[in-house]
Amino acid sequence: MASGSVSRIQFTNITDKETVYQRCLLVTGTCHDYPPPRAPGAEDFIAVKAKDALLQPLGQQNWPVWQGTFRCLVMLQPGANRVDFQLHHQGQVRTSARITVHCQPLLQLPPLHLAIMVAKDSPLLIDCPPAKRGAITTAHSTLDAAILKLRLAAYMWQALTAEDLRTKGLGRRSFRLDEEWGLDTTTMASMYPPLSSNSDNARGSDGDSSNDNTETRLPMGSVAKVHVVRSEKTVAELRDPDVAQQNHRARRRDELHTYFEQALKAHGHPFVGAARPVVAGLILDAHYSLAQDLIVGHAGLGRHNHKPGRGGAGAGAGGLSLGVFGSHTTYAWPRFLEEVPACLLDATPTGDTVGNDNGRCATMRGACFVGQGGLLHEVGAAFGAEGAAAGIMSRGYEKSWGRAFVAQKGGDDHDARWNLSEALSFLTQEQFRLPGDPALSRSQKDGKVQVHCILGQNDETLIEASCKAGLARIRFADPMGKVGWEVDFCRKTAAELQDEETAIKFGPAVFHLSFQQLEERLDRSKVWSLEVLGMNGSIRTEKNIWIFRADKAFIKVPGTSLVLSKRSVGSPARDKDQQYWRWAVLLKRKHRQGAGMGLTYASSIDIRVGATMDGAVVYYADGSKSNCGIAYQEDFGGDSAEAKSLSEDEVFNITRVSIRTTGAESLDGCRMTLSNGESWGALNWGLAHQLYHLDAGDHERIIGFYGQSEMENGESGYTCQFGIITAPKSVVDSDEGLPLEVYDMPELMNIDGGLELQSS
Repeated sequence: MASGSVSRIQFTNITDKETVYQRCLLVTGTCHDYPPPRAPGAEDFIAVKAKDALLQPLGQQNWPVWQGTFRCLVMLQPGANRVDFQLHHQGQVRTSARITVHCQPLLQLPPLHLAIMVAKDSPLLIDCPPAKRGAITTAHSTLDAAILKLRLAAYMWQALTAEDLRTKGLGRRSFRLDEEWGLDTTTMASMYPPLSSNSDNARGSDGDSSNDNTETRLPMGSVAKVHVVRSEKTVAELRDPDVAQQNHRARRRDELHTYFEQALKAHGHPFVGAARPVVAGLILDAHYSLAQDLIVGHAGLGRHNHKPGRGGAGAGAGGLSLGVFGSHTTYAWPRFLEEVPACLLDATPTGDTVGNDNGRCATMRGACFVGQGGLLHEVGAAFGAEGAAAGIMSRGYEKSWGRAFVAQKGGDDHDARWNLSEALSFLTQEQFRLPGDPALSRSQKDGKVQVHCILGQNDETLIEASCKAGLARIRFADPMGKVGWEVDFCRKTAAELQDEETAIKFGPAVFHLSFQQLEERLDRSKVWSLEVLGMNGSIRTEKNIWIFRADKAFIKVPGTSLVLSKRSVGSPARDKDQQYWRWAVLLKRKHRQGAGMGLTYASSIDIRVGATMDGAVVYYADGSKSNCGIAYQEDFGGDSAEAKSLSEDEVFNITRVSIRTTGAESLDGCRMTLSNGESWGALNWGLAHQLYHLDAGDHERIIGFYGQSEMENGESGYTCQFGIITAPKSVVDSDEGLPLEVYDMPELMNIDGGLELQSS
């Protein structure tokens, strides 16, 4: 670029001398938009050249320009990296720009590990169609090629994740990869190493290079390590149709994940449970069986398991979190940075000799999208992300993966992103920490978002949203998903954006909104849902805020200033038109056995759970009892029932009630926990997002339970709502305790099920 000229290249996501913490960086920017060339093959492109702090060149890669925008990947080395960008138009360099990027890998954080599982008799080859020169060369079909492709894919995931979280206001954060010293295969220089001059004799007296003293210099450096682990299973066993995930008649569709876990465990370090590794696993011997029209040896599965020595159902290896995917699309993946644009834009048909996974792999780029994005989807599950309505975990990568990395027709609008709740959940993982991040306690990492109505000053009804980790966002949307009002606590001010020490902005732990504020901003005649996100990824949704207000979550005690709070978990499948028995039970109540005005306490709580939640029974010290269910019911079922005896001092020490609901009309399980950690009850099996915790606040005591139970022809049914009643700790723990008026309130008793009220 001529001296004094102004660069037409502008960067939109990076500034000069910025510090980043990952090796692979996605850079986006704009440049002059020249008219399209008339001659084919003369498209504009950006050439990227980088040198590390020792001025060692890191190669040149070319990236397409589309309507004055570009996206490119840059591999960095620790320290200062000088990166040059040149805009090429009609065979000439029209303008250029240079930035310095400081790379500071956080080696003290645990990495993402990469592994390839091979059968004990594996031919060490992967599927490769003729269109990828599969019949001519093994460049894309050997184990060595699979190693190159998995390594580069992992660096692409790293860059994509860092950029995505940056745009969400969470800082440029991503996982690091487990690296080792070796041949740096991320660029084509590893296949075609440049010639370098001998330092002692390279230059003659006239300063010209001497062609007699050149030597081949291999590009050595730190590079992501790919472990090759051998399974005890044969190729035939791995390709058994009965373990093929896409075989709907298979009986063991999760077995390949278990095989991979077993291979890692046998391999040993670094895949030991105590280290809590997270692993991206590629099954080398996946194969498309033309005779069966089935992809065998493939499973797209991911499990998060960070409890050493304890696995969930089918988990197998405690402490090991693993996402696996078959190698059946790997032929379409790039091996080097130079191949990324071509692979992501290649519309060549894949042909009939390879599998068309989910009908999305008819072209080379489609196969690349499904494979690279699919394995990242499973890695996300290994990091604890769950299915979402959009983004990577809902397979949003299948159509638009390439737009995340390459400027092209359609712009940069793509769905190869993490859902915000998933991105926030990554903040609780050690692999994603950044300097300046506050340390989160276990209760902050695991705490659920809570939303309920409370009484404010002048008896004003307020929505109280809280999360121990802090709040990220409160959003009100109509049934079509259009946002009517949003409070974004993560959005930084201009001053905060300039503060490099502030990687992320945490919202308050508690936030209040009045219904007057809502009615000023939202159309009262429309249905509005409420979604509250916590900084740990926890999410709580209320489908209709007006109904939420009508079903008040508090009880005023008459004749006093005391207000009791209520919150519950209900089955989403409850029929609003069906009749339910409404009940409430206190943990202390007046004697029922002629002992005057004294109080008795709950000496035992029996939680009745079988295939579903039948109910519970509270037994009192005076010999009486009260059902958490229909009052006159004599017996509850539940082959997993469990009772717990309580002393009088323990009655108000229940701090958590956990409820499982999988979407059936009744709840699936219940467990109660005391302040000392003791728990009882049964939750039954289910997914993590189907488990809800009703916690006593820091200034609350649980004093009772309430809920609804099914009724059919006057007979008892199962529990479809279960909740807690709380009172201020200062009142419960005082010498006077709760006012006696509490024990005379019909709405805190189990009398007639509220049937008269329901029918009126």
